[in-house]
Amino acid sequence: MTFKPYPQARGDGSLGDGWAMLRARLARRMALGLYSERVSIGFERYLTVPVESPAARIPVRLRDFRLDDLPALFPVGGDEAAERERDDVMWRLRAAAHGVLPSRCYVLADAGSDRACHIQWLTGPGYGDAVRRSGALPVLAADEAMLENAFTPLGFRGLGVMAAAVHLIAERARSQGKRRLVAFVDADNAASLKAVERAGLTPCSIRTRRQFAFGTFRTVRFEPNTGTVGRWARPAARDVSDRAPVKDGISSEGDARKAGPPGAD
Repeated sequence: MTFKPYPQARGDGSLGDGWAMLRARLARRMALGLYSERVSIGFERYLTVPVESPAARIPVRLRDFRLDDLPALFPVGGDEAAERERDDVMWRLRAAAHGVLPSRCYVLADAGSDRACHIQWLTGPGYGDAVRRSGALPVLAADEAMLENAFTPLGFRGLGVMAAAVHLIAERARSQGKRRLVAFVDADNAASLKAVERAGLTPCSIRTRRQFAFGTFRTVRFEPNTGTVGRWARPAARDVSDRAPVKDGISSEGDARKAGPPGAD
């Protein structure tokens, strides 16, 4: 996801003032630990090329997110991942409303009951460098868009709803004049990797994010992908010291050092 959520965040996407901001910073830094690495697979689809629509195992329809979808998506007493995602949704809604993130939130709903069974964001170009660096996001052209923060509640997993949602959101992006759609999926998330491939996206890059010393130093690296996904994914053969710009990414590891949300550091 682009940022860690902060309940204290102001609507403009910053973290607030005084002790609330300081506590948020300290909690975020401690949670990072001394070192961590996160590898994601970059996917793409050229929207001018038609693909077969994947079918979910329940009748579904795509619509805009509504605040009354929150109880269905993130029920009280849900798992820790759902709680984190709920906070992030609230932050993103505020950030989008204030122009910090050029994103639109969609849900896939059960066609019979209209109950939300999947949530996902479509982000366009226009976010600033601070957002791009802290989220390790690619530079998007005017005719490109990116899928972000997909989440399926526990009761709807295994029903093919994510693949259906990705396809339907891709069609929305195409109707908006977008030519290319990209997405990043954690390399160890087998279900989501399978879902985006079912929706017609193909692997194109590998993104490696590293942080050191409780987030004091951060790096991000984008490399071409050989076409393999999952934990066996490997960058295409190249000199590992090569930090030249690549199509999907930040121009060098140094660009992402000490990056954080606006007002976070």
